[in-house]
Amino acid sequence: MADCLFCRIVKNEIPSYTVYEDDTTRAFLDIMPATPGHTMVIVKKHGETIHDYSEEELASLMTSVQKVTKALEKAFHTTVFTIGINHGEPSGVHHLHVHILPRFPHDQGGIIQSIVKKEPLEDLKTITEKIKAQFSL
Repeated sequence: MADCLFCRIVKNEIPSYTVYEDDTTRAFLDIMPATPGHTMVIVKKHGETIHDYSEEELASLMTSVQKVTKALEKAFHTTVFTIGINHGEPSGVHHLHVHILPRFPHDQGGIIQSIVKKEPLEDLKTITEKIKAQFSL
């Protein structure tokens, strides 16, 4: 996609602080990091959600996430990370990406559940059945 920031990084039209790259994926530092080593991993092919990629591409993405996380563990002497995927996020870059955030004592971060605050309107049994019904469609 011509106007996608991450696609332009893949084409080397925009410089990046790339820490890892293979045939399918690329990992680079976030230029507005939330923590030291804050890295984003993408599939080089443009897509906005996980539905835009094959199982093989998603497997490659997660393999790269694992490799980068291991490197970050060694570089920053931490084994605690928050790893999250922006899937169809309405703001920000419209290219699926995985954030890897090294965590440190007293970093003021929280668990991933602290990102969104919306109480369910239905009980868990009803929600379970609603989701399970979609697999039979």
